[in-house]
Amino acid sequence: MHPRLVPLSNRLAAITLTACLALASISAAQGGYTTEKRADLGLVFPRARNYEEIPLPPSESYVVLSFAEKLPADPKEKKSMRPEMNFVWLEKVPSRKATTSGEPPPPTEGGSQEEAPSPPDEKPLEGIEQFVDARYKGWVLGAPIDGKERDGYRAREFTLMPKKGGGAAGWCYAYDNGRRTIAILGTCLEKELKEQVKIWRNTAEHLDIKEPEEKSADKIKLFYARKPLKGIDYRVKVRMDMVRGWKAEDTENYLVLYDTPDQPLVRRILRDLELIRKEYEKLFPPAKPVDAVSTVRVCKSKEEYHSYGGPPRSAGYWNWVDEELVFYDAEKVDKNHQSSDADTFIVLYHEAFHQYIHYSTGELPPHSWYNEGHGDYFSGAQIKDGKLRGIGPNPWRVHTIQQAIGEDKHVPWKEMIRFEQPQYYRGDIVHICYAQGWSMVYFLRKSEEVAKKPEWAKILPTYFDTLKASYAEELAKLPEAQRDDAGARGAAGLTARNKAIDAAFEGVDLDAIETAWKRFVATIEDPRKKK
Repeated sequence: MHPRLVPLSNRLAAITLTACLALASISAAQGGYTTEKRADLGLVFPRARNYEEIPLPPSESYVVLSFAEKLPADPKEKKSMRPEMNFVWLEKVPSRKATTSGEPPPPTEGGSQEEAPSPPDEKPLEGIEQFVDARYKGWVLGAPIDGKERDGYRAREFTLMPKKGGGAAGWCYAYDNGRRTIAILGTCLEKELKEQVKIWRNTAEHLDIKEPEEKSADKIKLFYARKPLKGIDYRVKVRMDMVRGWKAEDTENYLVLYDTPDQPLVRRILRDLELIRKEYEKLFPPAKPVDAVSTVRVCKSKEEYHSYGGPPRSAGYWNWVDEELVFYDAEKVDKNHQSSDADTFIVLYHEAFHQYIHYSTGELPPHSWYNEGHGDYFSGAQIKDGKLRGIGPNPWRVHTIQQAIGEDKHVPWKEMIRFEQPQYYRGDIVHICYAQGWSMVYFLRKSEEVAKKPEWAKILPTYFDTLKASYAEELAKLPEAQRDDAGARGAAGLTARNKAIDAAFEGVDLDAIETAWKRFVATIEDPRKKK
């Protein structure tokens, strides 16, 4: 399941269905309506002007449109739960394939990693009852109330009843013609339900349903006709699925989608992505040429990022299924009223590494200390005037690892180097694991003591080279029928990772290198103490 579609059982509450007031009074309450025409879906409907569209993950199988109440200009007026209105599309013969989301994102400074979302049910969902059972765990639909049949579609209205209490509410209006269900499902705070249902009902009862029209890609293909870029078909598809109001820019290896108005930020992202990519390629030459183009999605705010799917207490993530790097404009203003995009680029350099290494290794993630450690290593990139000037300490990790070592709460190297993802992301130690993974990589790349010991200096390159070669060997051993099997590929990957660790640390005294690492970490100056 994509993070954006995690069941709402933890934030929804009992609801009370209310009667609709006259359209004139509704319009006065929320600023009127505008007509949305979605020919690709065959839908025309009134959308409240105080709602804006939220983009959906490419792997989302059933929600085809999503809207949420616009955020207030004054942050103090922001609601604890943003009202949403989702359009759900269900077919008796499903044309969409469920997929899983990518690796969990790193915690931000001082945060911890949430448990990774579960993948969606593989069984196709064909009716609104099944959809609610699958996506709204802990909730049940109330008895349906028949509405007015329209265009061959039976209409039904539902309450969405929680099994336990809470502070929010929901409402659903579903059209069903026997082979297709189109439903409008709204959620909000319980105290706002009465007013929000007026908005949702007006949209639902004035929904015009026709057969969808195929989108034409001719104009977009013409746009790319004279551009010497790879992955044109992929770029065309992504642009066709863009939400109105979003913009897109192309680079050699990326397609950047953005909703932020900060043009200088966007220009720097476009430049830095390709600059840092060259550094990745230098240190991690790919197993084979990387032809894939990846999407980079820049949300305009933390709220939009979380609405799209950003997990709690994260600032960005790489979703390998959708081939998307997602983060947000994290501009901060200090006490002297100076703005900074530093945190935005810490996340960008980290997640862009995951995006690259996914293809560079042949789509096998390395051990977490190596993978996350290098993501955080590149987060310290110092790019100025269009050039990479160096790589310094990651400001999010220095204090955490120094404190962990001082309190003897770090993980012994002999354990850490073999941690698989579930161990690395264990809730009580994940913040230490991230900081330690970064510091191990930083030590192995920056320490003069490491440079003087050949058996230590070979660790990182030997691991990467062995990982690529061993994974290719293990995949070649698989029968043809198993090469696309996730379980078989996972077992091959585990074998390859173990071989890489064995080769990388052959002849290394782990107690000695851990002692040297502790000494080195104690000398690292926390970049944030300089400010």
